[in-house]
Amino acid sequence: MLLALERRSRVGVALLVAGVLVLLGLRRVTLGGYPTYLGKSYAMLAADPFHPAADNPVAHRILAPLVSYLMGLRGAYFLYTLLVVVLALLAVTYLWLRSREHPPTWAALGASTLALSMVTLTTLHYGGYPDAFTALLVFGAWWARGRLEWSSLLFFLALLSHESVVFLAPWLLAVQSESGTERRRGWTRAAAAMGVTLFAFAAIHWGLERAHPRAAFTLKYYLNPLVEDPLHWFRESAPHRGLGVAAAFNLYWLFPVLAATRLALRGMRGEAAWLLLPIPCALAQLFVAYDVTRLTTLAFMSVLLGTEYLLRTNGFGARRWAWPLVIANFFIPQVNVAMGIVDAMGPR
Repeated sequence: MLLALERRSRVGVALLVAGVLVLLGLRRVTLGGYPTYLGKSYAMLAADPFHPAADNPVAHRILAPLVSYLMGLRGAYFLYTLLVVVLALLAVTYLWLRSREHPPTWAALGASTLALSMVTLTTLHYGGYPDAFTALLVFGAWWARGRLEWSSLLFFLALLSHESVVFLAPWLLAVQSESGTERRRGWTRAAAAMGVTLFAFAAIHWGLERAHPRAAFTLKYYLNPLVEDPLHWFRESAPHRGLGVAAAFNLYWLFPVLAATRLALRGMRGEAAWLLLPIPCALAQLFVAYDVTRLTTLAFMSVLLGTEYLLRTNGFGARRWAWPLVIANFFIPQVNVAMGIVDAMGPR
């Protein structure tokens, strides 16, 4: 059926699949119909990103609110922008998987790794949290890895969305360099591009912090405690840390683990390491912050690439058990671990 519809419009089918996945996601979590917690600060920034309140804690994370402001969706209407972003992220993921010659059902399954995990459930449940916006830009930076200028630009924009994306720099540098026609030249060009990207971001971030000195979540906020105790944030994240990491993807964690295992067993240990690299990059954030589950979602590319690899190769018979795993995952209660607190997100 989907193949027949795709003959008319593959993009239309991608949006349809994205919409269905969003509805399924809302069976796992309650929809945040208004800005909550830090989302209130993002919504206030979307009302006027050029003149934020002096004490707005996220005044330097300007990109998503700015885009919403320019779209005319200001203040609390920021939530509509984020809903569009969620749909775009899932549709683009579906289209990428279709471009890899996966049939529509497998492409939908691959997109579900983002739709039914905290990558998008955070944005759906906590009104005003632009996590899906950041993920869309990171995915774009990876997809454009063969065109270094576009990949670097998208990564730069992801950094403006949330500075924690810097932890993915080693992984993106690796995949950008491997996309070059000549390995040594590829590493040199990729390293130069990454250096320019990080310098430009640091300059803009520094300027924004100086312009808004009362913003709470600055580099000083995260780094100052480490001067006296390098493990300060890691200890703060200790309560329920294991649950928080697991809750980011629940059963979907099996896909990258099994994919890397299969690659290693076939003698492709380097490929296995690159596939898993976003996971330690994401977990490294726990040494500078303590919102365990949300921070862990930065490993989403490992989950997505692992899923794609297993479906493409039918590794460990994945095509037999992938959909049963997705169904089983659907019935695991979704929680979020932040600041040592376990928040149940399911419909009440």
